[in-house]
Amino acid sequence: MSKRHISVGQQTWALLCKNFLKKWRMKRETLLEWFFSFLLVLFTYQLSSNLHQVNDFTQLPAMDLGRVDNFNDSNYVIAFAPESKTTQEIMNKVASAPFMKGRTVLGWPDEKSMEDLDLNYSVDAVKVLFNDTFSYHLKFFWGGRIPKVKEHRDHSAHCQVMDEKVTCEASMFWEKGFVAFQAAINAAIIEITTNHSVMEELMSITGINMKILPFVAQAGVVTDLFIFFCIISFSAFIYYVSVNVTQERQYIKSLMMMMGLRESAFW
Repeated sequence: MSKRHISVGQQTWALLCKNFLKKWRMKRETLLEWFFSFLLVLFTYQLSSNLHQVNDFTQLPAMDLGRVDNFNDSNYVIAFAPESKTTQEIMNKVASAPFMKGRTVLGWPDEKSMEDLDLNYSVDAVKVLFNDTFSYHLKFFWGGRIPKVKEHRDHSAHCQVMDEKVTCEASMFWEKGFVAFQAAINAAIIEITTNHSVMEELMSITGINMKILPFVAQAGVVTDLFIFFCIISFSAFIYYVSVNVTQERQYIKSLMMMMGLRESAFW
């Protein structure tokens, strides 16, 4: 009995050698286990540059966005609905805005009829849908004039560095014309309602992108996908280990009891 109570270290070493010999004799199965796990890790690494994006921004000073009427874009037409005497008068005032010179303004009975607009890939359609004289919706055919990323969503970056130039999502409202269209339509509505022109005042408004404090941003949902891929990369390996341990535990339990081996040596 005294010989059976050898040290846990010796028992562990003996079981380790046994498992090593078993794996060596089953080289093909062992190689496949490691190959599938490595394949997923390699796949994750190849996609990591696109999936996992972390931006570390230093402090950015305030940036002058210029006047509202500095907006200059010729690749669009304006379509409004419904066409009536009041809406036509409003859009005629809008057409007098400085940035609207030479632009096409089209009236339609309703939004559905706007589908008949004959546009090519280089022309955007700005849709003005009036609910009544004082309220309207702005819609854009391309959708590139308003930010696609919400600042409050996840931890995505609201500013990016492209070609050594810092661009912020919020400033798209100003730079792509959303504010200019809104100011022109509002000025036209005010003038029609009060018989007082405020077009010059609204067009002369200047915008400033406020100072941005240092922040660290990640790619939001995309980062979650990256973490998911990291987890499943090792799931195959964990599965094989679990199966091997379960089988080994089942087969060797009675043998260990008979030989007087300790439970801790197995684990």
